[in-house]
Amino acid sequence: MMKTRNYYRPSTVSLGKKKRVVRRKSGARFLLKLFLFFFLAGGIVWGGWWVVSHGYQMFVQARISDWQVKQIVVSGVTGALQDRLLALARPYEHKSFTIQDAIHLRADIIKRYPMLKEVSVKRGMLNGKLSISASHRTPLAKFLLPEGNVKYIDADSTVYVDPYQNSSLDIPLVELEGTVPEKLGTEFVELVESTLKLKKELPFSFLRMNLTRNTVKMYLPDGIEIDFGLAIQLKKKAARAAQILALARQKYPGPFVLKFQFFESGKVFLTQKAH
Repeated sequence: MMKTRNYYRPSTVSLGKKKRVVRRKSGARFLLKLFLFFFLAGGIVWGGWWVVSHGYQMFVQARISDWQVKQIVVSGVTGALQDRLLALARPYEHKSFTIQDAIHLRADIIKRYPMLKEVSVKRGMLNGKLSISASHRTPLAKFLLPEGNVKYIDADSTVYVDPYQNSSLDIPLVELEGTVPEKLGTEFVELVESTLKLKKELPFSFLRMNLTRNTVKMYLPDGIEIDFGLAIQLKKKAARAAQILALARQKYPGPFVLKFQFFESGKVFLTQKAH
């Protein structure tokens, strides 16, 4: 028996045309729907963002124009200084407080309490909290002025009076001769720092510095005086003084006076202190 065969087969050309027509129609519809979807989604997102941002700006502007102090917080200092800063801010409590008020309050704190640094006055925008922060200066040395007043100097060369200084701190004492300006230069600060480092080799009771002559004298607990002369080569002078005193204490009764006025010529004078 002969097998039957189906010789009908659509032409390749006709199939290609039909497929291309179908794909073109479905692809265009898909892209159109996708475009509409992203357009609507983007519009919703942009509209929501616009409403929220403008609403928040209006809310913030309203709070800025009529911001009131509901709570006062002082940080960075404790004790009497904290109480003083709270007292300065109390008149603003439960009242409108502008940016100009914040600037004025900060300037008032700096003027009244020079022993403070990094003073900041900030408004909590939404909670009504007035935050005041500051830090107590750390003194590098304590100065005893000719008239008997006591001032301090910190690492940024600021000289200030501090009745709130912690008395338990071991602060080196430096007696100053001459007039002490309100703001000393960096050269003087470096001089003080280099002189204070002599305490490692020579544990002294206090120093005496003449700002006009630029000279340094050291006084030890056992009554020994060391006149370094000009405030130069202090490290070498301190090392030499330690050597001389170690030998002198073994051979001679003290106290002594060491003079370095002619150190540049290689001479150091040691004499016994008159009783």
